Amino acid sequence: METGRILNTVMSHKPQKLQLNLTIQFALFFILIAAYTYYYFSKNFKEEVFEKFQFKAENLTRYIEQNPQFFLSGEIADKTQLIQLMYYNDVSYIVLKDTRKNIIDAVNEDVAEYYSYSKSKIHSENFSFDESVYQVVMPVYDNHLQSGQVFIGFNAGMIGANLQKKTLLTALFSLSILMAGMVFTYFLSSISFRPITRLINVLSKSNRDEQKLLLSKFRNNEIGILAEKIYGILNELDQSSNEVNLLNEKLKSTFREKIYELDLEINHRKKAETFLKKTEEMFKLLFENAPIGMFIISAEGRITRSNKAFCNTVGYEEHEIIGANLKMFFNGGLSGKVKPTHQMILENESLDTEVNLVKRSGKKVTVLLKTIKIYDEQGEPINTLLQVLDITQIKKVQAELVQALDKAKESDRLKSAFLAQMSHEIRTPLNVILPSIKLMAEDLGSEDKEMASILNAVENAGKRLHRTIDMILSMSAVQSGNFKPRFETFDIAEEIKNLSQEFAQITRDKGLKLYYTNNTSSSQISADKYTIGQIFQNLIGNAVKYTHSGYVSISLEDCDDNNIVIKVEDSGIGISSKYLNNLFSPFSQEDSGQTRKYEGNGLGLALVKEYVNLNKGQISVQSEKYKGTVFSVIFEKKLLRSLSEARNTVIRENKILLN
Repeated sequence: METGRILNTVMSHKPQKLQLNLTIQFALFFILIAAYTYYYFSKNFKEEVFEKFQFKAENLTRYIEQNPQFFLSGEIADKTQLIQLMYYNDVSYIVLKDTRKNIIDAVNEDVAEYYSYSKSKIHSENFSFDESVYQVVMPVYDNHLQSGQVFIGFNAGMIGANLQKKTLLTALFSLSILMAGMVFTYFLSSISFRPITRLINVLSKSNRDEQKLLLSKFRNNEIGILAEKIYGILNELDQSSNEVNLLNEKLKSTFREKIYELDLEINHRKKAETFLKKTEEMFKLLFENAPIGMFIISAEGRITRSNKAFCNTVGYEEHEIIGANLKMFFNGGLSGKVKPTHQMILENESLDTEVNLVKRSGKKVTVLLKTIKIYDEQGEPINTLLQVLDITQIKKVQAELVQALDKAKESDRLKSAFLAQMSHEIRTPLNVILPSIKLMAEDLGSEDKEMASILNAVENAGKRLHRTIDMILSMSAVQSGNFKPRFETFDIAEEIKNLSQEFAQITRDKGLKLYYTNNTSSSQISADKYTIGQIFQNLIGNAVKYTHSGYVSISLEDCDDNNIVIKVEDSGIGISSKYLNNLFSPFSQEDSGQTRKYEGNGLGLALVKEYVNLNKGQISVQSEKYKGTVFSVIFEKKLLRSLSEARNTVIRENKILLN
């Protein structure tokens, strides 16, 4: 059935249409011949021109490559020889650029700009817009590395016009071949297609008996044999068409699967190539701009690549380093090693040590060296990456720091020895003088008032000197870290109340009111009892000292986060806002000089600050000149272990007058 359908379809076409199709096919064949003829000859003509100018361009490029100083100096100092070469090779202009496309130098740069030389591409045919100049771009290499490009413009003269003329003649010749072929094809098809037309007319008959009768006339010639073969072929096609259809379906399914798998593989490869390219670009960027020296050596110890930082470290240019042996920079040995440094680098997987590096000047510097082996796909080492960091200055600073530390330790020892000696030399006479003054005062009695006044002044001066020595020694011990506190748990409210009562008499004599208040729920703290006493001895003493009328108040209150705050408040002379920033500085006093009104050495509040920090507390001050001062000291409470213990320690005392 399928064969009959195909046969009827074939027979429905007219013989003239088949003849036309055959003519068109032959015409296409001659079109291809004509096109290939035009392409082949025009390409040869252009290649002749290109090779001619390419040869000249290569000669000029070799001259530039033999003079790498053009790129190093940034100009062509002597252009005489270059201009002669341009004259011999009929060159209109030359422009030399580096790899960053910056112009090194040029000859007839205005001509080059006129012909838009920068739009020319490497190894391409570049006639100028008026075909008077043939433009060539050639890469320039230095030790197999591209160092720039040279743009050359040759005077084309009549070459461009001749080339165009040859190309036009080739086109006319190809067109003549095409026309002759088409005419020949038409006449050939008309003569040779007549028997086939007769056969097609017979095959187009719908009556099979009539077909057999007509085909019998062709039985004794080639057309009859062809007709019988056509019948046999059509029958075979009918039998195999179903198999072909099944096979086509299987092939389609298989092709779909394979195409899908191929698409996935291509996507994976593209992603891998993109990632590899980005990784290479990132490595190149990091390598070139790394702040530490980096270079790569081959398995034989030859330098293949280096960055700017390494060139700056050793004092060489990059082109001088490439190809150099590792021994050039590492000719010594590692500390404690018998083998030389360069041999250790080649033999070890990695190194991380300090070595000596030889600079261009011959000077050796200490560097921190780190090496990493680079392997190929088979696991064989091909390169080694080396990183060097000049630590000469660091080593020098370290040595200076060691010397400074030794000097500081010696100075601290001398200071401690001096203070100990001064303490002994001053305290020993004072221990004799102060008791003697009391004995002398008792012997004199009250008869000699002038002598009693003198002895009282001497006693006060001795006590003042004794306090000054104690404060200096205490400050020195705290600042040097020699003071060792003894932390214990105690009731700070009780300690401060007892301490406040010691000032009852002196405040009564000055006509001051001395108040004490305890509003805390618990006043147990863990601290050094001696330094706590010294803190409030100084604060209460200063409040009494600088208050001439009014009151001095000591109060204890609960503070947030399980803290207790102790405030020492007075109505004294106050502190200026300008001096508050220096209040806790050693030897600092608001009223200084020989005419000051109040005695003191300026160490009291500085020592208070140190003692507060020692007990992990905080101190702050609020004051206004001539209106009074409030010192607030905060300590962390000691957490009580039981409710009964907490009840036993809750002893609140409202504001009471101690004097």
